[in-house]
Amino acid sequence: MPTIDWNRSWAKNLVHHMKGGLPGKFYGDQWGDPEERPDLIAVRRRFLEPYVNPAHCALEIGSGGGRWTQYLLPFREVICVELNPEMFSYLIDRFDGPKHLNYVTTHGSDLPYVPEKHVDFAFSFGVLVHLDLPIIAGYVEALAPVMKPGGQAVLQFSNKSKPYAAGNPDFSDNDPKRMAALLERHGFSIEELDDETLNHSSVIRAVKTA
Repeated sequence: MPTIDWNRSWAKNLVHHMKGGLPGKFYGDQWGDPEERPDLIAVRRRFLEPYVNPAHCALEIGSGGGRWTQYLLPFREVICVELNPEMFSYLIDRFDGPKHLNYVTTHGSDLPYVPEKHVDFAFSFGVLVHLDLPIIAGYVEALAPVMKPGGQAVLQFSNKSKPYAAGNPDFSDNDPKRMAALLERHGFSIEELDDETLNHSSVIRAVKTA
C-alpha cells in the first residue's frame, strides 16, 4: 500500500511532465481530462459544479496540477492543500497567480492554518484512493472542525470490492461502508454515494451537521 513517502514522489512526476515526458497539456491530464472523459464529466457535473458559489470558500485536498482546481476558481477563496509544495508554483503559473488561492502544505493528514468553521465546500479526487484508511481518518478528523455547519464534502476513495481496485496495489483498502462510518463518526451526514460511475473507486457527498 502506498505510504506518505510514496505519495511525496509525485513531485518527481511533475518534473517529468515539465520536461515533456507525460501526455496532456497540463499536469494531471494523463489521468483523464474532466472536459473529455465521460466518467469524469459525470463526476464534475454531479458532484462539483452544483456546489460552486462565488460567496463561499472551497478547500481541495491534493490540488496537484489543477485538474479539478480549475472548476473551483469561481469560489471566493480556494484553499489548495498539498503534500508536495512543488505543486504550488505550477498552480500559480497555470492560473496566473490568482490572489484568492491560498496554499497549505500538509504533513500527511493535517490541515494547518485553516480556521475553524471556515470551509463551505471540501473536495478531493485522485488522492484518497492512494491513502490508507488511518491517514484518511486523519484528514477527516482535521476536516471536521474547519467545515461550516451545512458545509458539503465530496470525496473520492478507493473501493476494493471493485476488481480494478482489488488488483491494483496502489489503491488503498477501503470501501463505501467504512468510508461512510468514518465520516459519520466525525459529524457528517451521508447525503449521496456514487458507486457506479468509476470502475475503481466511489464518490461520497457528506454534509457537516454541527
